[in-house]
Amino acid sequence: KVFDIRSEKSISDSFSFISSYFTYACASFKYLELAQAYVKYEEMKEKESVMDFSDLISKTLLLLRSRKSILKEYQKKFEYILIDEFQDTNYAQNELALMLAGSKKNINVVADDDQSIYRWRGAALSNVIQFKNNFKGTKIITLTQNYRSTQTILDHAYNLIQHNNPYRLEAMENISKKLTSHNMTKGKKISLLQSLKVDEEAESIAKTIQNLTSGKNRYNFSDIAILVRANNHAQPITNSLQRHKIPYQFLGPSALFSQEEIKDLIAYMKVLYNLEDSVSLYRVLNMDIFNITAYDISLLLTYARKSNLTLFETLMQIENTFITNAAKLSIKKVTEMIGRHLKRIKKDSAGQIIYYFLIDSGLFKTFTNSKSVRDEQSAQNVAKFFDRVKSFEITGSGDSSIYAVVDWIELSIDLGESPIIDIDNRPELDAVNILTIHSSKGLEFPVVFMVNLVSDRFPTRARKEIIPIPANLIKEILPEGDFHIQEERRLFYVGMTRAKDLLFLTAAKFYAGGKREKKLSPFVYETLPEIAKKEPQNAQKVFQLSLEEITHDYDKTPLDKQELKKPMKVAFELDYLTYSQLQSFDLCPLHYKANTLLHLPFPSSASLSFGNSIHNTLRDLYVGLQNDIITSKQNLITLLSKNWTSQGYMSKKHEEEMRINGQNLLSRFYDDHFDTKNPPLAVEIPFNFILSKKNSDKNKIIKQVKISGKIDRIDNKGNNAIEIIDYKTGKPSKYATKSYNLQLGLYALAATKVDHPHLKRNPENITVSLFYLETREKISKTMSGKEIAKVESEIQEKIEEIENSDFKCSKNIICKNCEYKMLCNVT
Repeated sequence: KVFDIRSEKSISDSFSFISSYFTYACASFKYLELAQAYVKYEEMKEKESVMDFSDLISKTLLLLRSRKSILKEYQKKFEYILIDEFQDTNYAQNELALMLAGSKKNINVVADDDQSIYRWRGAALSNVIQFKNNFKGTKIITLTQNYRSTQTILDHAYNLIQHNNPYRLEAMENISKKLTSHNMTKGKKISLLQSLKVDEEAESIAKTIQNLTSGKNRYNFSDIAILVRANNHAQPITNSLQRHKIPYQFLGPSALFSQEEIKDLIAYMKVLYNLEDSVSLYRVLNMDIFNITAYDISLLLTYARKSNLTLFETLMQIENTFITNAAKLSIKKVTEMIGRHLKRIKKDSAGQIIYYFLIDSGLFKTFTNSKSVRDEQSAQNVAKFFDRVKSFEITGSGDSSIYAVVDWIELSIDLGESPIIDIDNRPELDAVNILTIHSSKGLEFPVVFMVNLVSDRFPTRARKEIIPIPANLIKEILPEGDFHIQEERRLFYVGMTRAKDLLFLTAAKFYAGGKREKKLSPFVYETLPEIAKKEPQNAQKVFQLSLEEITHDYDKTPLDKQELKKPMKVAFELDYLTYSQLQSFDLCPLHYKANTLLHLPFPSSASLSFGNSIHNTLRDLYVGLQNDIITSKQNLITLLSKNWTSQGYMSKKHEEEMRINGQNLLSRFYDDHFDTKNPPLAVEIPFNFILSKKNSDKNKIIKQVKISGKIDRIDNKGNNAIEIIDYKTGKPSKYATKSYNLQLGLYALAATKVDHPHLKRNPENITVSLFYLETREKISKTMSGKEIAKVESEIQEKIEEIENSDFKCSKNIICKNCEYKMLCNVT
C-alpha cells in the first residue's frame, strides 16, 4: 500500500496501516505456529497408529461422509436413536447424529438448555436451540415434574434463570419449563449467610453444619454438600471444618500430583535423581514419619548456609551440627535408606524403588492401617500413583528408571497433565462433601451450601482466549448476548437444583486480605429479589472469633516433637530487610520464608546467572573508566567472558544463546550509552540505614529495622544533583508499576539517609532511574520529601505485614516455575 508522505492524513493513515499490519502479522504467526504443531501432531499419531478422543468422532464422520455404503449400513442398524444430555454435545457430535438419523429421522433427544455448562469443553448450545430447524416436524415434550427439590428451591431457581431470556428454549419456543415438585412439598426458605470476612463466612458454614447434624431430626454429614466455583476457594472452609472436628472429603476431579502424600513421594524420587536438590530433601525431612523437629531442621539449614553446603552434604556432616541425638538417629536412617536405594537405581524400576521407600520408611504400614478419612484417601491416592507409574513403565519409551519417571512427572506437571482423582475413586464415607459446581452436575444432596457468592468469584470474570479461533473456522451458531454471564448463570442454576431440602447461599465482604469490599453476586439478587429492597431477615452475622474458638484446632497436647514439625504461625521481629526481600514477599510469602527465613539453598537459575554476569561486567567497565582506563568494545566482550557464570542454564546450547544475547546487549549499551568523558561518581555502592518506628503517643522508638541494598551506579548531574541508576536485564512491565515505584522510592530514601560522600542529598537533588538494558529504556523519577516520607511509611507497613504473615503460597502464576514449588500445591 502506497501513501503520499507529504500529506499529514496520509502519514496518520500509514501509521494506522502499519500498526494493523503488525497486529495481523503477529496473530498470523501464532496461527501458523499452531497449524504447524497440529500437522506434526497428526503425523505422530499416524506413525504410532493411535487416535485421541476427538479422532473417535472426527474420523468416524470422515468415514461416513466418504463411504456412503458404510453410512447406509449404520443407518439401517440404528433405526431409532436416543441421545441423553444433548445440551452437552459439540458440533461434531451433532453432525454425527444428523448423518445417522438419515432420511427417516427417527431421533429423540433429551436436553435442558438451562443446564448447558460445558462450553469450555466445546459443548454447543446451538445444537438444542437449532434442533427443530435440523429436524422438521419435531415434537417438543416438556418434563416439568421434579423428583428432587422442594417447590421453594425450584421457584427461586426459576426466578434466576429467567434472566437468560430471550436466549432460552422456553422463550424461543413459547413453552413452559417451570418445574413442579413431585412430592408437593413447599420446603423451607433459602437462607442467606452474610459475613464480614472470608474466615467468618467459613465459620458460619461450620456452625450451621454442626446444628444440622445434631438434635432429633439431624442430617448425616454425607447428606451435606459445599459447592465452590473453584477448588482454591475451599481452603478457609476446610480450615473451619477441621477446627470444629467436622469430617469432610473432596469430590470431583483434582490433580493427583498436587496431593500432599504424592508430593512427598515425588520429592523423594527427585532427591535420588539429584542429591543437590535441597528443596525436595527439605520436604522429605519434614515428613511426619521421620519425626524430625522444625528446630533441628532449622539448625541444619543454618549450618548448610554458613558452610556453603547443600542440605545433603550437611546431612553427611551431622556430627558437626548442634541438632539433638534423636534427630541424628532419624537422619542417619534417612541417609542410609537413600544410599541403599541409590545402589538399586540401575537395577530396579522407579515403582520398585518407591515401594522400597514405603517399606523402609514405615509409610506402607501407616497407609495400610488407616485410622481416619484422610488416611484412607491418602492410601487410595498412593495406590493410584503406583498404578500410573506402572502404566508409564509398560507403555513408555522402555526406560522405567527413576530418571525417566521424574522427567515424565515434571513434564506432566508443566503441561498441566496431572492424572485426575474423580468421584469414582472415593470411598463411601459419612463426611461433608466439598466439590466444584461443575463436578456436582447429576448429583443431589439433602443440604447444599453455595459459597463465596460475590462478584469476580461467582460470576467469574470473562477470560479472553490466548489464541482465539478465527470466526470463519467456527461452524456452530454462536450464542447471542453476554454468553459468559449466561453460562455462569446456568452454572448457578445447576448448583441450586442439586439441593433436595435445604439451600444456603453464603458470602463475605472481604476475601484474601483484600481491602476493597466485594459486591454481592448479582445472581443472589436474581434468586432472592426481596434482598435488593432491604437487609435479609435471615442473614446470619458472625463477628470476630474468640481466642478460644480460633485456636480450638491447636488444642490437642502440649508442644512435642510432632507438633514442632509444623508449627502454627508465630509472630517475629524483623530486624533486616532488602528490596529484593520485599519483592520476594510481594510475589509469594512462602518463597520469602523459604529463601529469607529458612535460607533454604536452591540451584542457580539461568536468569540469576545472566543478571550477575551482566552487572559484574558493567561494574568492571565503569571502575576502569574511574581509573582513566577506557575499555574498547572488544575488551568489553572479553570482560563478559571473565565474569560469565555457567550455572543454571538448561543446556550448553541455551547457555551459548544467552552468552550471545549478553554480547549483543552490551555492544548496544556501549554504542548508545557509554560516555567516556563523564565517569560515574561511584559504582556498586552498598548502603545501610535504620528505619525507626515510634510510639504515636510518647514519640518513643519501639522498633528499628536495618534496610540494606546496593546501588549499581551514581552519576553527577551538576549543581550538587545526582542520578542513581539501577540496571535491569529484563523488560519493563506495565503490571509492575507499583514495584518500580517502591524500588525507586527506596533508593531515593537511602540517598537522603545514608551518610556517604555522594549521598545524603536533599530530595530535589536526587533522580532515581531503572535502566532496562534489553530495550534501552530508562524509567526515571524525582521525588519530593513528602513522596519519600510516604515510601518510608509504606515500607513500615510492609514490615508489619511480613511480621504477621502466615507465609502461605500466593499461587501466583510465577509459582509454577518457582525453585520452591515442591513445598506448596502449585502445579
